Amino acid sequence: MLIYVGFLGIPRGMTVSFRERWLQIRVIGAMSVVTVLGACAIVPKPLTQTEFESRAAADRQAMFADQPPLAGPLTLPDALARVLRYNLDRRARMMEEALALGQLDLDRFDLLPELTANAGYAGRDAFNATRSKDLVTQVASDANPTYSTDRDLLTADLGLTWNILDFGVSWYTAHQNADRALIAAERRRKAVANLAQEVRHAFWRAAATQALRERVIAVIAEAERALSDMARVEAERLREPTEVLRMQKTLLENIRQLEGIDQRMVSAKAELAALINLPPGTDFQIAASDPADMRVPDVPMPIEELERAALANNPDLREQVYRSRIATEETRKELLKLLPGISFDFSRQYDSNSFLHDNHWNQWGAKITWNLLNLLSAPDRIAHAETAEQVAEARRLALRMAVLAQVHVVSHQLASAGRQFDRADRLWRIETRLAEASGLRQQGGATNDVERITTETSAIAAELRRYQTFAQVQMAYGKLLATVGVDPLPDRTSGRDLPDLARAIGSRLASLEHGEAWSPPEADADPATVPDTVSDALSGPPPSPRQPDGGPLVVDTVAATDASPR
Repeated sequence: MLIYVGFLGIPRGMTVSFRERWLQIRVIGAMSVVTVLGACAIVPKPLTQTEFESRAAADRQAMFADQPPLAGPLTLPDALARVLRYNLDRRARMMEEALALGQLDLDRFDLLPELTANAGYAGRDAFNATRSKDLVTQVASDANPTYSTDRDLLTADLGLTWNILDFGVSWYTAHQNADRALIAAERRRKAVANLAQEVRHAFWRAAATQALRERVIAVIAEAERALSDMARVEAERLREPTEVLRMQKTLLENIRQLEGIDQRMVSAKAELAALINLPPGTDFQIAASDPADMRVPDVPMPIEELERAALANNPDLREQVYRSRIATEETRKELLKLLPGISFDFSRQYDSNSFLHDNHWNQWGAKITWNLLNLLSAPDRIAHAETAEQVAEARRLALRMAVLAQVHVVSHQLASAGRQFDRADRLWRIETRLAEASGLRQQGGATNDVERITTETSAIAAELRRYQTFAQVQMAYGKLLATVGVDPLPDRTSGRDLPDLARAIGSRLASLEHGEAWSPPEADADPATVPDTVSDALSGPPPSPRQPDGGPLVVDTVAATDASPR
């Protein structure tokens, strides 16, 4: 209506002041129409290819920023230190925990009373003058109009309000968010354990690649040369044709087996580089121990103690315990909302009206508010909250059963992997001795190239199976640590540098593999105030990634909802 009136013509007979105000209405109406039409004219504006490429380049630089290059061969503690410091998935978990702790700090302010400051201005073109009329006779007074308010007013107030009901609800909400911060810490523990498990598996697969890749390539080349010689022997009919064909078949099977081994080994180092956040294509060396020193780690606890430790320390179970406590506090919060709200107010007021005797004054009061309709919905709301408690309880019990089953499954997997490694180790030692004997016989002229290549291929395959079964042992061992809730990280480090963290992790791994230091982690009342822990060393260097225009790079960390053990 305002826009329509603004475009009407100015009627005749209007005063000058009224004509000016009518013109102002028309101007405002025109501006409103332009604004509405401009808003309707917005169309999507896609980024250009150049902008996409610049953002991709900036993101790639941010992914590998502030990472020191490898100074030497990569050990398992070095790999774990790098994955815990620079892995992008773990960074997201750390940011998720920091976000939860930040929310906890904000909730503390919700417990305080509201302190509000207001200021305003009001003006009018004429005085707020009034006449009076007799209530009984309804006769208007002959006196001149009077007013008691200035045309221009300035008002201000500073008020303090405290609602007891809101305080109680905020108190329970703060406790719930404190539990959510503890849940984020447990999820970080789980992420660290899973990453350590993946690094163990990838590290030993990469170690196998480094130990065998050159031998595989050399034996393939030698087999291809022998295959060419056999083709020439067949063409010149120097040996019986059936024997030559059997030799060619044997050589081709050996080449196929070696190429399959090489194909499986190609991706191992790339997977390890991705875990420790090294740029793709980076060439690095693995500092693996002597193959003769590889052994199955010790588990110092019987299965009954492993069950008890898992029920008390498993990160998923701890998360469900905190979720149960959140559900209980939600029920209490719903009960509290049924009570009336009592608020207390105190404010300091100011009004510039010159007709007031006191332009500054204090004002206070109390008010009780009760939504009686809440009493009608109270049974359903309480029943819903109690059902949520029962669901949380059922989930926790179901998860406890799953964790108990996983303790047994992973224990059997570790035992089975250990037996397979023992057999693979014995087979490797036998195949190695056979290959050495075949090489000596070839030097003495007692055997041919085909037999030696076959024995060398068998030795390589046996050594690869040995590394693979040991990698399975390490994976099962890491899964057992994650299920039982034993942290692969030390409680404290001597410094914040990467070498200090690697040394502390190496000491911790040695203790665990010798059956020591399987104690449960200490529970911290406030994870934001733990000094000098390994968490400080892990959260130090990574800076906030930046967009190409210099703005902060926003990371969306969605909380994981799957609490099933992995």
